[in-house]
Order: sequence, then structure tokens, then C-alpha cells
Amino acid sequence: MNTYSVSRLALALAFGVTLSACSSTPADQQPSTQTAPGTTARPILNAEEAKNFTPAAYFQSLAPNAAAWTPSAISLPAQPDFIVGPAGTQGVTHTTIQAAVDAAIARHSNRRLYIAIMPGEYPGTVYVPAAPGALTLYGTGDKPIDVKISEAIDSEMDRNTWRRLVNPGGKYMPGKPAWYMFDSCQSKSAATVGVMCSAVFWSQNNGLQLQNLTIANNLGDSVDAGTHQAVALRSDGDQVQINKVNILGRQNTFFVTNSGVQNRLQDNRQTRTLVTNSYIEGDVDIVSGRGAVVFDNTDFRVVNSRTRKRLMSSRRLL
Repeated sequence: MNTYSVSRLALALAFGVTLSACSSTPADQQPSTQTAPGTTARPILNAEEAKNFTPAAYFQSLAPNAAAWTPSAISLPAQPDFIVGPAGTQGVTHTTIQAAVDAAIARHSNRRLYIAIMPGEYPGTVYVPAAPGALTLYGTGDKPIDVKISEAIDSEMDRNTWRRLVNPGGKYMPGKPAWYMFDSCQSKSAATVGVMCSAVFWSQNNGLQLQNLTIANNLGDSVDAGTHQAVALRSDGDQVQINKVNILGRQNTFFVTNSGVQNRLQDNRQTRTLVTNSYIEGDVDIVSGRGAVVFDNTDFRVVNSRTRKRLMSSRRLL
């Protein structure tokens, strides 16, 4: 498998998914060290122009006179509210991540709730609904790869195939918190479920925090080079933080949208996301959607084993 790495990026995306980067990788992989104004082929921003490309600028609110979002580092409690792990293990409250999420949402709490996830493989989807309070999900292993959430989902699946894969044993049922998310996809009239329903981990939770996890769409190279959108992580929430997370897939690996509970993109809502110290892998439209995202100290790896092309997510790569 051939790979092309764009490492330790500080990126900002807003409504056009535009990437800009500064790197601390080896010299042969670093961006140009030219100073402003650069060249015709590679123009460089001067200090005044660069002032517009800061986290504060991207994290402005659409509400008039509202302060910009200024996220602090994720802080974990000494004792989480829920612990996910093998049955019978001391302290474990749930054996699946979805069950812990459902229990947290069912509390209807306005305060942040914490879900600790013990090392292991967690196959299947995770849907985090909109709620009054925010959730923090974090792995307790030494490395992000120690906790892996994965499934193989293709946007080109028909509804029945998708339903059987995503909802084994009535995982999502009427009355459960995430039912509306599942139902918005299973009730689609289109022949295929599409990109909006292809995510392994899908959150509509404002203030969501993810840390020390791996989220993977395992569809990988099992399909041809045609359109096979296969989202690993989809986030529709505002003020979302992702730290030390591996996000793995091929097409549309990381999908950031401003969708509401009807699972439709909106014209009057801005979602803001901060991604730090993470790793994102894919081949086409690696990062896509509609929202403002700042990436700091994050590796992007472009793999071309399926497409045999060098394609990076964005309309422009700077």
C-alpha cells in the first residue's frame, strides 16, 4: 500500500474545507520556508493577512456580539460516570459503548458526563444524540489504538443491508435515545443510504469530547475506486474537541456537518471543532462537510491502495 503523509498539520476548515499547514516533520517533507510574498506559484501570506487564519477567527460565533469559543484542554475526572469493558470486570457498568451512551443521555443531565472505555475491540456503530448536557468518551489504554471502534459501512449499501448491519439485536429501538438518528436513515426513500448514513461513529452532541480512541470504517480496499463514501467519524455538534484520536478510513473519513435532528444540512448554523494530537487516514475527501475545524499537531496520511491516486480532502490545498 503506497502512502503519502502530510504530518503535524495546523489546519483550519470553514464551509469550503480549506487546508493550510505548518509542519515540524523531517526537512524533506516540510512546507516551503519562503517568506511573504512568496512566488507566483506559491504565494505566502504576510503577517497582516495571516491574522485572519487563527483559531479565534475560525471559532467565532454566528450570533452577533457573542464571544469566540476558546476551548481548554480536555480534563478527566478521577472517577467517570460510566465504565465500558468486559462483563464481570470490576467497576464496569456497561459492556457496549452504545449502552453507556444511552444511559448517559437518559439521565437528562445538564452537566458533562464521562464515559471511560477499557482497552478492547468494539465492533459496531456508536450514535450519540443531541442532549442538554455534553459527553466525554475516552479510552483508558496507553495508546489510542488500545480502544478501537470499527465497522465496515458503505454509502452504496441498500437500506435493508445497512439496517441488518447497523442494528443487530435491536440496538436502536423506539424509546431509546439514538432511535431518531437510526430511523432517519432506515426511512430514506433513496436506493442507497448515502454518505449521511455511512458513519461508524455519529454524534449530534454539542460539546462532545473524544480522547485516546481509534475510530475506523473498515470498508477499506474491499471496494473498487468508484464512489464508496465510508465515514469513520461524523460530528454535527458545536464546540467539539477531539484529542489523541485515530480516525481511519478511505473516502470521507472525517465528516463534519451542521445537520440538525432531521439529518439535513442547515444554512443558519455553524459548528466548531478542535482536533489535536490526532491521526487521520484516507484516500478521497478525507475531511469534508460543512463546519469550522482547526487541526493542531495532527497527521494526515493519504493512502492510494484503492484509488491509485494522490488525492487530498479539500477544494484547495495550501
